[in-house]
Amino acid sequence: MGRRVEIAAIVWATLFAVSCGGGSSSDTGQLRFVQASPSAPHVDMLIDGITETSNMAYGNSSGYISVKAGARHLQAVPVNSSSPLLDLSVPITNSGHTTVLLTGPGSGVKSLVLTDGGTTSSTGNGYVRVVNASVSMGPADVYIVAAGDGINGVTPAASNLALNQDGGYTLTPAGNYEVFMTSPGTKSILLDTGPINLTALQNWTLLALDGASGGFTFELLDDQ
Repeated sequence: MGRRVEIAAIVWATLFAVSCGGGSSSDTGQLRFVQASPSAPHVDMLIDGITETSNMAYGNSSGYISVKAGARHLQAVPVNSSSPLLDLSVPITNSGHTTVLLTGPGSGVKSLVLTDGGTTSSTGNGYVRVVNASVSMGPADVYIVAAGDGINGVTPAASNLALNQDGGYTLTPAGNYEVFMTSPGTKSILLDTGPINLTALQNWTLLALDGASGGFTFELLDDQ
């Protein structure tokens, strides 16, 4: 009788541990990492202690990596070092998409965790999200307009967007667009992406970044 009680206790303990771990072992989500800190060194990106992407320079993205749902341990470790710049737990939902950015100046790097997608677009439309990841730009207004139209008389899609803030997804008909970022309350242009093609049912995130030789640039991420 005592042996049966012991076995039953082990079974229940195992079931409880699985339940607390975030669901079925077959549940997976997608995790992506971006090195968006201009003065940080090249880094290796580790998930649960395993190196997934190596020697990531400024502006590089890992692309989505399939990982088990639940709390995942993400580290950004400088190449040839053992001391992480970032060391955090990232919640991953089943079938979800998550992006983690290493941002800020090298003397005070931070993480920015974004939940990607989750939008419902009708046929012929997509979504655009702009993230201010530029250390030196400061707050900015964001315009999403048809390519070549300019921004005179146009209301910003997002206003006063500061470092590590995003304007949320904006429903946008498929076509050629141009994204502008300006000094708040003005038409003084800080960043002009030039024409970008948005296809139907597509989500993308535009990261505003510091240019390698001054000024500002951007990286366009497909959020799937």
